[in-house]
Amino acid sequence: MDNLASLTRSHTILAAKKRSRRQQIPEIIFDDSKRRDFLTGFHKRKLAKADAARKRAQERDKQLQAEARREQRRALREKAIENATKIEGEYAAVYGSHNEEEEEWPGITPTTSKQRDEEYEDEEVLATVTVVEDFDPDTILHGPPRPTSPTSKAVPPPPIPKPAPPKKPKAQKIRYQTKGARTADRRKQLVRKNEKAERAGGKASRERSSKNTRKSRK
Repeated sequence: MDNLASLTRSHTILAAKKRSRRQQIPEIIFDDSKRRDFLTGFHKRKLAKADAARKRAQERDKQLQAEARREQRRALREKAIENATKIEGEYAAVYGSHNEEEEEWPGITPTTSKQRDEEYEDEEVLATVTVVEDFDPDTILHGPPRPTSPTSKAVPPPPIPKPAPPKKPKAQKIRYQTKGARTADRRKQLVRKNEKAERAGGKASRERSSKNTRKSRK
């Protein structure tokens, strides 16, 4: 090995050492709280993974249920259209055979009743429902009602008799006596009792005297 090659090699080694010194991290500092969380948080991370998996499963179930509801609504819509078409065909055959001279049955038209569109929205599905007001099933079987003559008048319903209001009981007047009046009443009652007792005693004494007189005569 010549001198030039050895010098070149030594220069390359020195340059590599200088680069390693410049790229070297001066100090490594550990965060104790993060280190503690990492060492003691295995159970917490396991629970978090299980919770995330459960949420993904719930979202997947919701999507499947929404798809099933959409398929069910689509099937019901197709079934309703098929039934309506069948009913219209059967009624058109009956209507045309029995009423050839009358005008053709117009079918089920949305102009004979009031309609309004309502939207129902949840987290996943937006459904638009057409609500038909004043729907009469007889229009499907017997056609639209014929206009009545202007001479016919609607008979008003009979008036509903109003119940008679209940009579209120009369309040009894309670008279309160004064203290002097109560004392006078008690005195009168006492005098009456004494008079009755005296009359009863006199009657008993007269009866005893009459009995004694009869005995003495005998």
